[in-house]
Amino acid sequence: MPHKDTYILLGSAGSGKSTQAELLKSSLHLAHIDIGAELRAVAAHDTPLGRQVNDFINVKHELASDDLVLSVLMDAIHSVPNTVGLLIDGIPRRESQIQQVLKTLTDSGRILNKVVFIDVPEAVSVERISRRYACEGCKRSYILGKNLIDSEKPCRYCGGRILQRADDTEEGVRKRHQVFHQETLPVVRYFESTGQLLHVDGNQETYKVFKFILEHVRPE
Repeated sequence: MPHKDTYILLGSAGSGKSTQAELLKSSLHLAHIDIGAELRAVAAHDTPLGRQVNDFINVKHELASDDLVLSVLMDAIHSVPNTVGLLIDGIPRRESQIQQVLKTLTDSGRILNKVVFIDVPEAVSVERISRRYACEGCKRSYILGKNLIDSEKPCRYCGGRILQRADDTEEGVRKRHQVFHQETLPVVRYFESTGQLLHVDGNQETYKVFKFILEHVRPE
């Protein structure tokens, strides 16, 4: 019988979404569809589409168009066997996407179980993200002051350059947080009204956030 369980994960930059997504997909055996990562991968290519997406997310610090992200979502869902549950990260990001996302899930024979919203203040977002770096070569993540002392030194694993993501500057993070509140909070309120929302305090230790989420989403 098809595995129809689907969870949506929402949260602003620096909310800890990526970390919780990794923990949840392993614990609940879900396929993780990260729309942000999919879009960044497209933006990294010097093609007409890549330049268009790059202009949205790295230059203007704005959300990509509905048509673009929904197309990416549809392709990603269709690539996952229907016996595997889904953890969808980062969409719907605006109210206009809600019904299209729900229709895409329905057409794929899947059921939305829960929408998890990890909530953190803007100051926490800025503090967390401004310390985030990654290796240009092996893509390994680094946190300044934690597993990275000097961002000028090469990656200790592959020798590649360690860089900050183009939209991880303080200005970029504040803009993304502002956009999130303007565009995505109506989505949060919608799912709150349907009873499908789990509101999580993300300003606490990682294991506490994970424990809280797991207690509320684990299938019976």
